[in-house]
Amino acid sequence: MTKEEFFQRIESSTPQTLAREFLYTDTVRVFEDRSEYDKFRSRIGELISHVEFSAIVGSGNWTYSLNPEKNFREFGEHSDIDVAIISPVRFHAFWEKMRENHRRYFYGLGFDDRKRLRRNSENVYAGFVSPAWIPRQTPPERLEQKKLLNTLSNAAVGYLAVKTLFFKNPEEAVDYYSRGFALARRSIHEIRRVVANNRLD
Repeated sequence: MTKEEFFQRIESSTPQTLAREFLYTDTVRVFEDRSEYDKFRSRIGELISHVEFSAIVGSGNWTYSLNPEKNFREFGEHSDIDVAIISPVRFHAFWEKMRENHRRYFYGLGFDDRKRLRRNSENVYAGFVSPAWIPRQTPPERLEQKKLLNTLSNAAVGYLAVKTLFFKNPEEAVDYYSRGFALARRSIHEIRRVVANNRLD
């Protein structure tokens, strides 16, 4: 899919439709072979408990970044593998860990850490969380997360860095990625407008 074809697809479908279609597709940019993608997701289920569903998202799925500041950059050797994981159990466990840190350490955190914690608390309200957001984790906790991501960052994905985001339910996952497609659509419309004005000039 070329970038122009990607733009046309974003313009011709609703953000919600695109988010749902890409999230539940059986083929992604990272894996040309569907069976390899199935193996990757099975591996996630083996390594992480209480996973109801997982999917590669971002440019590793739909080929191009949705971030206009990155000029809708194509997936490549310097990209990350972003993984959406739907797990109410894990979502609530990470949420509680964040709250525990908030209760115990909030006033001892520096300004930047407190600001980050507040922002990520808003993300939790929106139904998604990352274990990387938990401040003051113990060395064993950090090591466990690093080992998990390193295990997923294997030859199958070209040893690219893997990042995970945990969602409360499917609806919140679709909503989160819908916002990305909506932002991309607005940026594409602006690009079209600027190009049209330049032609008139």
